[in-house]
Amino acid sequence: MLEVKRVFHHSIYNKAALEETKMAYGELLDTTFKDEANLTEAEFTTDDENGAMFVDAFCNHALFLTIQEHRQGTPE
Repeated sequence: MLEVKRVFHHSIYNKAALEETKMAYGELLDTTFKDEANLTEAEFTTDDENGAMFVDAFCNHALFLTIQEHRQGTPE
């Protein structure tokens, strides 16, 4: 079983993008968020042998959505 933690600073990752990505990856990863003032700590767990790749893809997707929202002028 893969258990990994990542910290997403809100100066880089939009909270809404993190939530949207959590829903999109729900079938691949169990994700728990702990929000603090300027960051979100995420804990990922999965039994899938590709779990590490899924976590990387999650991070990339959340960053993509953040950039997309920023370019469209969506408030954080």
